[in-house]
Amino acid sequence: MKRALSGGLIAAFASACASAPTAPPAPSPPVVSIFTVAHQDDWQLFMNPEAYHGMDEPQEKAVFIHVTAGDAGAGAGGEPVPYYLAREEGALRAVRFMANAADPSIGKGARMDSAQVERGGHGVQRYAYANAVVYFLRLPDGNIVNGSVYTPHPESLTRLRSGDAATSGTVEQSGRYEGWQDLVDTLNAIVESERVAGSGLKLHIAELDETLNPKDHPDHRAVAFAMEDVAKLHPCAPVYRHIEYHTKTKPVNITGKDYMIDVGTWAATASGLSDNHAKATWEDEHNAWIGRSYSRASPPTGACQPAPLG
Repeated sequence: MKRALSGGLIAAFASACASAPTAPPAPSPPVVSIFTVAHQDDWQLFMNPEAYHGMDEPQEKAVFIHVTAGDAGAGAGGEPVPYYLAREEGALRAVRFMANAADPSIGKGARMDSAQVERGGHGVQRYAYANAVVYFLRLPDGNIVNGSVYTPHPESLTRLRSGDAATSGTVEQSGRYEGWQDLVDTLNAIVESERVAGSGLKLHIAELDETLNPKDHPDHRAVAFAMEDVAKLHPCAPVYRHIEYHTKTKPVNITGKDYMIDVGTWAATASGLSDNHAKATWEDEHNAWIGRSYSRASPPTGACQPAPLG
């Protein structure tokens, strides 16, 4: 009898526990996450779902900085839509998809706040949507592509960093960067302008260790070198260094809702190209990166100057 009674009490207790409401997870601390990449599809392939989780709560802000135009040597050309603008639309659609996936309670529409803003003495294109911000610097793609022939661009980021190119101009001729330090200063000005008082700061860049991230694109590496210089100015920020091309050799490690976000973000990106008469990137070569995200994090090394108020 005593054993039976004990069993009944245990069963009742277990039932009560099972029916008790689950407490909602605690909100993430307020933070600004900066994703700085060379091309308009890099963060979707190599830095997601971290990108999504940088903007899926209202106290967070994700900033996406695209340094090159990703124009493949076409410059501002392309019919009927310039290729670089088709790629930009892919990135903007990806951001809109993530913002609406994070809060599907009301459709936010397609309109984004758009402006040419001054950063580091340069006019750069800035978009804002929900709690995400997107920048396009539009420097030339490192490769001029002619079928299967790839020719380095004379004003590539790699040549700008080495000093072989003294300057580098944007593809739509809106500005010119006078040396490598000018670019680094502009990237830092963007980071400073997007910081929020009372919020933390995270930096996401490509991995430069070639034993971990071999055979990466020269543009990816050049942007990472620039952001390593920027990171030194923000010792309070952890730096997340992402493996890029090499991830397709690794096992799928994104599952569940994050996998759905990863696929949906990439599909939105690809639709931006095809809807603008550019070759869609929804094909085996690019899709091989879906479901894989590998990075290592370096902790903060010090304190930052306070973020500006307002």
